[in-house]
Amino acid sequence: MLLSNEKCSDNIRPIMMEKTVSPNWTIVPKLMMVTIAFGFCVTIFSPQPTFAGKVRDVSVNERSERSPQMLAKERVRRAIVCTLVFITPDKTDNFLLPSMYSATNLETCLNNSVLAANLTELGNLAFTTEQLVVIKRKLGEIYPGTLPQEEIKKLGLIITVYTIEDVSQWKITDPDVVAAAIENSGTAEAINVLKSHYLKGPGVLNATALNAIGGTTLCTATEERLKTIPPTEFRKAKPLDISTCTQARKDIIFGIAKVAFQDQAGDPHAYYNLTRPYVGGARASDLQRLAARRVNMDFETFKGLNPPEVEKLTALSIRDLLGRNLNALKENENQEIVQRWVNSHTMDEVMSLRIGLQGGILPAEVGIFSFKYFAKVSSSASVKSSSVLLSTCVAVMGITMYYLR
Repeated sequence: MLLSNEKCSDNIRPIMMEKTVSPNWTIVPKLMMVTIAFGFCVTIFSPQPTFAGKVRDVSVNERSERSPQMLAKERVRRAIVCTLVFITPDKTDNFLLPSMYSATNLETCLNNSVLAANLTELGNLAFTTEQLVVIKRKLGEIYPGTLPQEEIKKLGLIITVYTIEDVSQWKITDPDVVAAAIENSGTAEAINVLKSHYLKGPGVLNATALNAIGGTTLCTATEERLKTIPPTEFRKAKPLDISTCTQARKDIIFGIAKVAFQDQAGDPHAYYNLTRPYVGGARASDLQRLAARRVNMDFETFKGLNPPEVEKLTALSIRDLLGRNLNALKENENQEIVQRWVNSHTMDEVMSLRIGLQGGILPAEVGIFSFKYFAKVSSSASVKSSSVLLSTCVAVMGITMYYLR
């Protein structure tokens, strides 16, 4: 059969060559099948993006459209894993801790429980401002709203990143807490807020509070508040500068000082030295007692006395009060307190100090003589100029003879 077919085809081929050649349409479907198969293979073996890759691409595109603030928040949320060793209680007093843990590391490696239990130790370490801000934020998570008093006392250097608004919300009534907060605060404004808020509150004014608040701020307290100072605590406090106080407040504070140091009254100089910072509130009777003890008051202290009370002192009391410092009155004769004393005493009293101080009230008889004389001169239009001069000379001689007797 095969031979016969080959022969048949051989016989037909010459005949077909003689005819017009026509396309073989059976090849086309075969080429189409080959093309489809090739395309299928290319598709299968070419690299395709995975589902995860597509999600990643979408995430990148979305992230590029987000604000820096949103990205920062995302980074914080993602940074929940501590890449270093967690900070344990035994490491909280290591002075190298600030250099070992960045702010980001503190965020992830310092648990709130460790922070709360070891706040005092951490507050003594030299963290950077950025690190302290992280600790402050964590404390805000532990104590929402405002910090309790006992925690404020433990803050140490952490208090320096708390704002004036933060400090203003603290309710401190413990003198030890306010003293610690004032000592560690970073700005004068924060210190003033702490002092003034404590004075306005119900906290006791013991020695610790008085030392922390100081005399200048104490002068801003109400008179009623000052009266609550226990003399026993006042005795233990450091000397206070009350020069800026009103006279009424000086009077109250000196009264407290008198009671506080009354056991030293037997030693004049010891008593005076203890009460000297507050003697601006002394009455004339108090000053007379000091004069009797000859305390040699310096002029700076004398200048701070209550002028109306000084005016009540005699020349002898002034001499005994200042003692070896008496000449300072002449050196400072233009000071208000000196002028007020001089103008409230007679010329005789002023001159009796024998320090060259001038002024004072004229004696009564000299004043009457002068008044009558000048009234007579002014009422007589016929007096000649020579008579006026003669009468004036007589008057001057009379006054001179009065003081020379």
